[in-house]
Amino acid sequence: MHEPTALPCPARQRLAQIARQEAEVGRCGGANGAGSEIERYLGVFREALNLNCETTRYSDPSVGYDWCCAFVYYCCLQAGFRFLPKPEPAYHFTLAAVPAWHHWAVAGGFFHPAETARPEPGDIVLFNHVAAGEQFDHVGIAIEVSADFVRCAEGNVANRTGLFERPFSCVAGYVRLPAE
Repeated sequence: MHEPTALPCPARQRLAQIARQEAEVGRCGGANGAGSEIERYLGVFREALNLNCETTRYSDPSVGYDWCCAFVYYCCLQAGFRFLPKPEPAYHFTLAAVPAWHHWAVAGGFFHPAETARPEPGDIVLFNHVAAGEQFDHVGIAIEVSADFVRCAEGNVANRTGLFERPFSCVAGYVRLPAE
């Protein structure tokens, strides 16, 4: 195991610690991407998804959805970060979709492209070609950084939480949430 790098600020340090603890539990979703074990994550976006999609479908806890972003947002809330599930009202996605994290962070000036910076623990890592073979298709929270990889706490990897080592070649960039 590689030694973690110095943590950048207390808020992101809390985020990394909470994300690690949540990931290590190994919570699993049901066959439909929902379930009592992961409802704590899914629940953070249900109201916003209903409003955004003009439906009530997501009020039903048996309705699942891809939940890597929900895991990250839940961890952010637990660490004390406060931002809306749809921080850019005019943007067509909520933060339940990875491209929305990118759009919001670029607009706010706290996105760092992979080729310009290395992640720090507590950064939100946006991935390309990890889950669906597309740009911005997965997200996790950096826990450790080595010369060869970033270790992240993630949700919805084979429908479960866990810690995963990802090569830098699949990293699009990092959302470094503003310090308190």
